[in-house]
Amino acid sequence: MKFKVRKLSREKSNRRWAIFGIVATIFVVFVAGATFFSENDSGGKLFEFEALKKDENGRTNFLVLGVAGKDREGGHLSDSILVASIDEKTPSVSFLSLPRDLFVSSKIGDHKVNEIYARARWEAIRPHVRDGEISVNELSDAVIRRAESEALKIVEDSISKFTGIKIQYGAVVNFAIFEKIIDTLGGIEIFVPETIEDPFYPDENFGYQTFVVRKGLQRFDGATALKYARSRKTTSDYHRAKRQQDLILAIRKRAEDLNLLTDFGKLKEFYQIFRENVNTDFGMTQLVALARIATKIDYQNSVSAVLNDDPTKKGGFLYTPAKEFFGGQFVLLPKNLPETQAFMHLVLIDPSTLLENAQISVLNGSRISGRAREMAARLRRLGLHAVEVGNFDSELPVFRTFLQDVSGSGTRTLDFLQKLLQTPAPERVEISDPDEVIDLRIILGTN
Repeated sequence: MKFKVRKLSREKSNRRWAIFGIVATIFVVFVAGATFFSENDSGGKLFEFEALKKDENGRTNFLVLGVAGKDREGGHLSDSILVASIDEKTPSVSFLSLPRDLFVSSKIGDHKVNEIYARARWEAIRPHVRDGEISVNELSDAVIRRAESEALKIVEDSISKFTGIKIQYGAVVNFAIFEKIIDTLGGIEIFVPETIEDPFYPDENFGYQTFVVRKGLQRFDGATALKYARSRKTTSDYHRAKRQQDLILAIRKRAEDLNLLTDFGKLKEFYQIFRENVNTDFGMTQLVALARIATKIDYQNSVSAVLNDDPTKKGGFLYTPAKEFFGGQFVLLPKNLPETQAFMHLVLIDPSTLLENAQISVLNGSRISGRAREMAARLRRLGLHAVEVGNFDSELPVFRTFLQDVSGSGTRTLDFLQKLLQTPAPERVEISDPDEVIDLRIILGTN
């Protein structure tokens, strides 16, 4: 069976980049710090720029962990885990959010990814707490900073190995920065698509409070925005990522409306907030270089994804194993690590392939029932647009899968699929129908 579908829009929407709210905060602060500290009032430069480290693809990859802070329960657990990759030449950025329950290996053992920073930090601090003679609160700032730096490196190494992508830099961000930035901006306006009633939002006394926000246009102060971003007991982590995406847009709009970069008083405030709430292995000149790049990025062309356990959605490569194998814990694991890494490479390192938005037809030439549907679902998990599924018109079964280039506009996607499916070079097919919506076809064989 073959059917036509409406060609997906090639327009890029701001709502396509689902990054965590905390990252927008960091970029605002980076830009503020760069503008204030790299130029004096007469335009003279105070710092020389230092080139950012890059991987073999010419990209700079960094990890951002969002934590609640030492004064909160589980204050050093990573509530948000995000990998960002910047291409300085374009310039562009891509983002990948990792779920808290992802189970990964690290130098301190195999754990949920949200636990590794807290555990590594404690392992570095513990030798300094001699048989209870000294409390953690009595340790010097230098000891704490060194322990946190070591812990950040351990998480960076763990994420590098899991993703197959080298992490050059990292940052641990106290969620308090999110609240303070929004209050410094004077609040933000945001449309809430669905009412939230969360009776289990943590309070300041290690108990719970009820958090309620109604559907419709709302104005949030920093405390309310933080609750909106973090609330997770009545919704999934993926809904939470979408709410944080919306908060980013609201922060960005508010900063633009206020002409932030012309207000040096605000810039000083932002930089002080940054110093108090961010632990990073970026040096000052590298922060300035990053901020300069951030001001030039067109976020409408950003690519983003959330690694998840819904096999019908983009990034749905994870599954939940039996709890008894993990001490009763709920954890997430990749069903197929090489394909999961191929997806993460697409999002972070090769986003131009996804940005082609090539429209793909999947035709079953194998005579094996369901193969086209399975392949279409696989492509959608990778973030590709499988918009047509059907049978290939042939008297005999096709033995070897092959590709057809219909429009000539999906070059990078064809290259990716050729490697993924191990097919020969694609055939060029001339189509005279001006209403044809397909850019390329996959004809599945029995191999």
